[in-house]
Amino acid sequence: MALEDLGLAAVEAAVYRALVAQPAASLDELAQAAGAGAVQAAAALRALAERGLASRRPGGDAYSAAPPAIALGAELAAHRERLHRAELAVAELVETYRSSSTGRDQRELVEIVEGADAVRQRYTQLQLSAQRTIDVFSTGSARAVGPQSTQESTVLARSLRVRAIIDQAFLLEPDGTDNADRSVEEGVRVRIVEEIPLKLILCDGEVAMLPLTGRGAEVDPSLVLRGGLVYVVQALFDTVWERARPYHEPHQAIGQLDTHILRMLLAGLTDTAVAGQLDLSTRTVQRRLQALMAQAGVTTRMQLGWHARHHGWA
Repeated sequence: MALEDLGLAAVEAAVYRALVAQPAASLDELAQAAGAGAVQAAAALRALAERGLASRRPGGDAYSAAPPAIALGAELAAHRERLHRAELAVAELVETYRSSSTGRDQRELVEIVEGADAVRQRYTQLQLSAQRTIDVFSTGSARAVGPQSTQESTVLARSLRVRAIIDQAFLLEPDGTDNADRSVEEGVRVRIVEEIPLKLILCDGEVAMLPLTGRGAEVDPSLVLRGGLVYVVQALFDTVWERARPYHEPHQAIGQLDTHILRMLLAGLTDTAVAGQLDLSTRTVQRRLQALMAQAGVTTRMQLGWHARHHGWA
């Protein structure tokens, strides 16, 4: 988070950074370091002092910065609290909106969302309004919502249960394995199958969003479903979840690279596809597989796959 996100003007943030780095600097030196004029820097110092981020030194016009861990820590905590209150307020408004009219509720059983920006916004709204659980199908390339625009970290900070099922197409994307590993590290329960029926987000078992065109990569337009229709979507997710394999962290018996290789091969990728995803040569992938077979005491890839699944290698 940039200091501007805590309500500081750009010049105030620049002056504060300069003041922290050069506690004995003069006004002219601070202005130069911040890339501002002397008048702007002086005004920024006064504003920082009013917020408790800086204080004037006795006997002169020099300032010293308040300790960042204390001053900005308090600001950050207040910011988080305001954000949490805003999320609760939005969730309350959504619930009021839904229940204000029986006719409106009926119309909202199926909603069509058109336009990539609108799809992205509604996806984010669903994530932030979830109170208990979020279930996700992830496959192929990101068309509206990707790792940079998702609110996954915010959701996990609220201790929701998040489950995600990925597939071969997901792992084939650039940074696919890195994104999956990051989700596991953050607390998402991840499983993998060869192919996912379609992209999906399902919140609290009460509202679901999925592409209107089905399995295709395009998510614009998308459908938002509520009511009894969601039970069908939940049943689909639970069925796929039960037959999916856990996407584990690297096993202590083998390294992370070998774990990635086994995961992708078990997901159905070819040696060439695995090599391209991991920036290796096909020969290197094959050599590592031979080494893994020797370590497992098997002679075929089928046996290696069985060993990997039953010993938690992948």
